[in-house]
Amino acid sequence: MEKAKNILILALIFVVLFFVLAPHDKGVDRVITKIDTLIKHDTIRKYKKGDAIPFVVLDTIYQIDAVHDTTYIVNDYNKVKVYTDTLRINTDNYVSIQDTISQNKIFGRGYNAHFTEKTIVVTNNIYHKPKNEFFVGLIGDLRRFDNKIGAGVGLNYKKQKEAYTINFTTNHISLGIYKKLF
Repeated sequence: MEKAKNILILALIFVVLFFVLAPHDKGVDRVITKIDTLIKHDTIRKYKKGDAIPFVVLDTIYQIDAVHDTTYIVNDYNKVKVYTDTLRINTDNYVSIQDTISQNKIFGRGYNAHFTEKTIVVTNNIYHKPKNEFFVGLIGDLRRFDNKIGAGVGLNYKKQKEAYTINFTTNHISLGIYKKLF
């Protein structure tokens, strides 16, 4: 009886070593995808003096309207006028140019732009569920026919859809296999 007990303990140790040293496969269980939109606002302002702005005369326009006197023409020539032109690309993006003109010269030009960039970031987080698990536990039992209390150890090896158990107590030895139903 003692020799059978030692052989059983040795077999139990080999089974434990087999399950501990066996390669554990991990399968993909769940993927969580997160989508974030990052919005970046840029506002750019630049100013140039009129001497640095290149120009080309495209055409001469002759305007025929009421006759003005010399005083009106000289005053209009010496006035400093500001012209603004805004180009709207869409609701968030625009470009604005502001020219300062006097005496038929561009004295200054301002540039104002507002751009919004949207960056969409997609993040995939993959979580692996372990396929193989190994459990070791303590067991207590009571034999009904002679009321002896036993103590021992139990091993449980769980795969994805089945589990194997081996229990060894001072009263008995048990082996089991369990299959997943649903």
